[in-house]
Order: sequence, then C-alpha cells, then structure tokens
Amino acid sequence: MSKIGQKSIGLFGGSFNPAHGGHLHVAKAGLRQLQLDEIWWLVSPQNPLKPAQPSWDSRAQSVRDLPLPPNMCVSDVELRYDTQYTIDLLRRLTERHTDTNFVFMIGADNLLQLPKWRAWRTIMETVPVAVIARSGSPIKARLGQAARQYSHARIAEDQARTLKNYAAPAWTYLTLPLDAQSSSAIRAKRLG
Repeated sequence: MSKIGQKSIGLFGGSFNPAHGGHLHVAKAGLRQLQLDEIWWLVSPQNPLKPAQPSWDSRAQSVRDLPLPPNMCVSDVELRYDTQYTIDLLRRLTERHTDTNFVFMIGADNLLQLPKWRAWRTIMETVPVAVIARSGSPIKARLGQAARQYSHARIAEDQARTLKNYAAPAWTYLTLPLDAQSSSAIRAKRLG
C-alpha cells in the first residue's frame, strides 16, 4: 500500500532505440505533473514484443546523452534482477523497496497494447500507472480494453500529483503538449 511522505519514483521504461528529446519531454512532464522525487529510465534489455534491438549499452548511452536533470538516471535494475517482463520487475522492486512509492509511466500507445503484455492485469494492480499522451490516437487508447476495465480506478488529471499516494489499481492520463519525435523516424532517417 502506498503511503504519503515516502520517496516517489517514476519508472519510465522503453526500448529507447534511440532515446530522444520527445522521451525527455515526457519524463520531465511526468516528473512535474506527478510531483515525483525521481525518474528511473528503464532501458529494456530486450522488449519481448519487438524484434532484436541494438545493445543495451548503446541504447542506455542514448539516454545518458540527453540533458537529464539531476533527479533522473538510467537504471540497470532490469539487468541486475535479470527480468524479461515488466511484471517480474515490478514485483521485485515493490518487494525490495517497501519504503518507496513507484509509479509506472507508459505512453498512450502502450496503454492500448497493454493487454498483450504478460500478466497485464497484475501490472495494473501492483503499482499506480501514469499514461502519457502521445501523438497518434490518444482517444483510441482511452477507449481500449485496459482503460475500460480499469475505468473505476482512474484518477482525474488535475489530481495526478496524488497518484503516487494511491494503492493500485490507480491510473491517470496526462495530456501534455505533444512532441512528435519518434525513435522509428530517427532510425529511418539514419538508414535513408
């Protein structure tokens, strides 16, 4: 159960292939709107829903190359815990850091595909989730299976700063000024 006054950490995961200013924009907005103490960038060792990625080190370096504020860091916790699935990582973190309120930060595109993730309902019921709008189909994400099934647990955006104090299931949807940068476009430009 989350407690007021405990340290709050946003878990911002992704392939970051490569990380770019749009990711930083989302992380900063999440930090500010959720009023978190820190953001841990979780560079996925290998996203099971994506084809093979460049090395973890190169993708982590692309995050470190961004102008990260002091309360953001690249975490290798997924490598150290040897977890492949988000649910396994969240379980380990919540077991080992009982003095911390974690908030799992995902893009709206991931809310839409969340039902494809292993134990997705357990993810929603383990830590609060902050869903961050992305360009594309934000309405579609808010009407998807995960959003509908957990509609009773949605926290209004104007109360997002309190999300860290809720026990899961609890989630909010943050509509930020959108940044159209994408890793796919950056990779395509490099190849073109």
